[in-house]
Amino acid sequence: MPPPEVTVVLVETKSMPMAYEYLGVAEPSKTIDIRARVQGFVETRDFEEGSLIEQGAQLYAIDAAPFRADRDIARARVHEAESRRRLAEQELQRVKSVCEPGAVAAGDIDKKEAERASAAAALELAQAQLAKAELELGYTIVKAPLSGVVGKSLKEVGSLVDGNQNSLLTTLKQVDPLYVTFHMQESDYLLWRNSVDSHEIVLEEGLQEPYLELVLVDGSIYDQKGRIDFEDSSVDRRKGSVEMRGVFENPGHTLKPGQFLKVRVKGWRRPNVPVIPQRAVGQAGDGSYVYVVGPEDKVEQRTITIGPWSDSECGVVEGLQSGERVVVEGLTKLRPGIRVVPKEPSAPPAATAMPDAPPAQTAR
Repeated sequence: MPPPEVTVVLVETKSMPMAYEYLGVAEPSKTIDIRARVQGFVETRDFEEGSLIEQGAQLYAIDAAPFRADRDIARARVHEAESRRRLAEQELQRVKSVCEPGAVAAGDIDKKEAERASAAAALELAQAQLAKAELELGYTIVKAPLSGVVGKSLKEVGSLVDGNQNSLLTTLKQVDPLYVTFHMQESDYLLWRNSVDSHEIVLEEGLQEPYLELVLVDGSIYDQKGRIDFEDSSVDRRKGSVEMRGVFENPGHTLKPGQFLKVRVKGWRRPNVPVIPQRAVGQAGDGSYVYVVGPEDKVEQRTITIGPWSDSECGVVEGLQSGERVVVEGLTKLRPGIRVVPKEPSAPPAATAMPDAPPAQTAR
């Protein structure tokens, strides 16, 4: 039998983009429990469950009548303390205004000064009680501390709440920005760090740091890029992985907490890596392999280590050198050691120009 013809390509060295893919879970960037700080009955619930709430919006109103009464009492005590302090000041000035020596005993002056100081302290105490009463009155209006999505209401109108165990009203979650947490295996993490330190992979031109890309469950790409904002300082003993977290802008609330997403760490490139078409790669029990045509046109089956890959090409970390010939067509005819007739891939046929259409006939 004559040697079979096969199509070969030369191994070229290129700079290939690197993408690391992991499974992530979306989480709110902030979760806050909304709690009552005073005791009373809920008068109103001023939001729709599951809706977007702006910071400062009113969520609940608690019966404020007892707290207004306490404020009025505290205010009256302030007026009373001011009157007593004013009287003590006047009496002290009256005693000191006596000009004749020995007319007023020094003990009387000391007593009036003590009364003035006591009246001033009583005024400060009354003012502090008034401030506390006004503060508790303000707690009867429960407002949103930040913008986010409010959850279910755990207390309805008429429910009795307090500032202790019965204080939880609802939860508020900030979903813009949104966190996506993922775990990187320890071996992948070490390989990644070593590749960065040894400059085997480098950042793409113009980038200061890698960026994150999200793939939704339907296969579509999320239109916002993210960045890594947290890397755990320890390895999880149970999972053998390092926890990482990305932050993403979520203006349209497309992403929701609890979603499972594919997280791609992008922005890295591997320079000077041998590249071959993916269709040239075969799989065996010991890994990936290709057929290489040697100097005498003899075929050699060679085990390779696959690195970065794209839609139609893959990089080879180990096993190939630039300039070698790799078989891409006619693989079923091959076995190691046989002689072949290599040929280059045929160029796609040039597009044939279509003849001009005949001129349109004018209807008569």
